[in-house]
Amino acid sequence: MTGIAFTLDLEDHRPDSSAELRFPAITDSLLDDLESWGTTGTFFVVGEVARDHPDLVARVAARGHEIALHGARHVPLPELTPDGFRAETAEATDRLSQIVQQPVAGFRAPIFSLVPGSAWAPSVLADLGFAWSSSVLPARNPLYGWPEAPGSPFRWSSGMVELPCPVFGAGPVSLPLLGGTYLRASPRLVARWAGRSGAGRPGVWLYAHPYDFDPDEERWVVPEVGRIGSRILWIGRSGMTERVRRLVAGSRVTMSELAASFTDLPLFDPEESAP
Repeated sequence: MTGIAFTLDLEDHRPDSSAELRFPAITDSLLDDLESWGTTGTFFVVGEVARDHPDLVARVAARGHEIALHGARHVPLPELTPDGFRAETAEATDRLSQIVQQPVAGFRAPIFSLVPGSAWAPSVLADLGFAWSSSVLPARNPLYGWPEAPGSPFRWSSGMVELPCPVFGAGPVSLPLLGGTYLRASPRLVARWAGRSGAGRPGVWLYAHPYDFDPDEERWVVPEVGRIGSRILWIGRSGMTERVRRLVAGSRVTMSELAASFTDLPLFDPEESAP
């Protein structure tokens, strides 16, 4: 299965509750755009968003998009314990499934934080009934990355399918050019090259967040990336809608459909990949 699937991480990006609540309106506007492009995809919803904005999640599902979990909270996996992760993930998954009235099959770790230090997560997720994950960034990254992980879809020993973040380039210069800040800030020719390259590869998807489409959001310093990184988080937002349209217009594949399209996947054993 080729072509680029659309995914969105539906999260509350604000620094605190005193900041203007903008992501629900941005998401509703994006839903209209996706419908006009003939595009459906997969929305990864943070559990806290499902708790506080169930009507928004229901609207997303009603427009034909798949609903998956983006963590109970937007907290990197290495900051959690396996038992704590199991409990809060089970609760958040149950809430999501009740909102959309169907099982939740997929998971994406916040900030692609499925790394060697959180390699316990696939077993927990499989125990909870998840069929697939898209939580690994198979490259070096200033935040979270797992360069030893396969760059194409694989299967964990738990049986769960992993659809890793698509990266482009080689070695230390492997970048997730079809996602978020990378997609917004890349030169136009680079973005188009990544789109052409990705369209011919199986299991390729694009990721974004509501704030990527919000050039009018008031600027603030995001602790995870610091002052310089925070400046980059606002680059290219005004052109993001058109960039995404060019890449995913007409795409109707969900991540569950992508995962199901792979029947003979290699097994990845983190212990064997350890240095």
